[in-house]
Amino acid sequence: MSVSSEQSPFDGEFDALVKEQLEKWKVPGLSIAIIHGANTYSKAYGKAELANHSTDRPARDMTTDALFAACSTTKAFTGAATSITIQHSKTTKSPIDWDTPVASLIPEDFVLENDYATKNITLEDALSHRSGMPENGWTLALFSKKGPTPRSIVRAMQYMPLATPPRTKYHYSNHMYIAVSHALEQHTGEKLGAFMKKRIWDPLGMSETFFSPGEARANPSTAEKLVQAYDWFPTKEGGTFIPRPENDWPANSGAGAIVSNVLDYAHWVRELIERTGPLKGHDSLTDPRTIYFQNDDLNLPAPYHAYGLGWIVDNYRGLHFYSHGGGWPGYASWVGFVPEKKFGFVVMGNSFSARYAAFRLVTYLLDKRLGLLDDPKYEEQIAACVARQTEEWESRLKNERIEDSKERLFPSLSHPPIPSALHMSRYTGTYTHPMGMTLVIQLSNDGLIANLEDRVIPSELSLVHASGEFFVGSLHNAGFNLMPPFTVEFYIDAAGVATRVGLLLEPTLKGEKVWFDRCGS
Repeated sequence: MSVSSEQSPFDGEFDALVKEQLEKWKVPGLSIAIIHGANTYSKAYGKAELANHSTDRPARDMTTDALFAACSTTKAFTGAATSITIQHSKTTKSPIDWDTPVASLIPEDFVLENDYATKNITLEDALSHRSGMPENGWTLALFSKKGPTPRSIVRAMQYMPLATPPRTKYHYSNHMYIAVSHALEQHTGEKLGAFMKKRIWDPLGMSETFFSPGEARANPSTAEKLVQAYDWFPTKEGGTFIPRPENDWPANSGAGAIVSNVLDYAHWVRELIERTGPLKGHDSLTDPRTIYFQNDDLNLPAPYHAYGLGWIVDNYRGLHFYSHGGGWPGYASWVGFVPEKKFGFVVMGNSFSARYAAFRLVTYLLDKRLGLLDDPKYEEQIAACVARQTEEWESRLKNERIEDSKERLFPSLSHPPIPSALHMSRYTGTYTHPMGMTLVIQLSNDGLIANLEDRVIPSELSLVHASGEFFVGSLHNAGFNLMPPFTVEFYIDAAGVATRVGLLLEPTLKGEKVWFDRCGS
């Protein structure tokens, strides 16, 4: 049954559902805003910060103006900033359009593995994830947190192989959004965050939206609103919340740098629905550009999905549904809208698993708020989505046993395995990659390790011998594997020196390893 838009959606039944979801997904707290018709509603649940007995810091209740790393929901702003730049350029001596090659804007920086891709990938290709560049999420565990800039990341892309030719397949790519961010800055002569503030945030009244945690901390009134990020770590006694560091990597730029709250984002979502302010005339932002078939964790039931310019294009029970999630260790957000019903939502939480709570809360409100008809078959499909999310989350909490990893990665492994050609100490040393990454491999009790605590996502690389020159590699942080364990291979030259180490990090490259060369070899 339809509910009047004058009545708050946050009734006792919804509050009970939130409590259930926070417990199920182990989320300390979340904030939510609902836009419906002329009204906006917001409410906060749980804790922005848990009590820390070692530092005597008290717990803080979650608030609707609490500030979160908004992560990949930044991408929609980058799409909008590009559209605004294109529109403004029409009256200048250097007009650009969606089909403008990225390389024409930053020719000295944007170089890919082949000339065709370099010369032909356009702004639209880069923003709609059809460039052929794979996700390369593993780079966050290997890029240094200090030093890299958008320009240096773009220049590193020449060493990142393409998974497919341009415009043939959907590949989610943060690096392409960083490339467009750098291109926009070079074209406009403005920092992207400053451009967004002047052209989008200020006109919409988004007074507490920033392009880094540092910007938020510069003002004491907003510094105290930053939430503490957490992840849940299971123990024999049940489990505990582990604090996570801030998502503070300036090189991420238009791929995921924004810090904001649900109140500011509600202004953004209303503008996306009404298009009466800075987005007036920019109707193509949500047009589908790329079709993909895999089911990501926040996709609604459908045989396929589409991607626009920073927006995932789906439908919900026959209605147009535009959304985008954001995630980082300790943070999650989900933003979206249904234009036909003038309905939108923003959910932000201080745990990565808050994205799954958001999915359940939003689909509940969509049905109840919009009075959509019951459809048992669709309900089954939504339940299947939740089951997939549950399986994915539980797998994150259970690291694969090393013996199981060996069997999965090396199904023909001999028993006993072939001994390594060298003593473990002779595999140690400093290995570098031209992308600007360094591994200092050392001995450990179980094999070899490389300390990566100074990287974007602090972690450790562990290498356990499997057979011959092959090892099982794992990237882990605070006890969690950041990705499934992978194959590692050392190359031994004729002089008996380990001169290279290859890591099978990117699954879309079909067995192609990322090779690091030993320094001085």
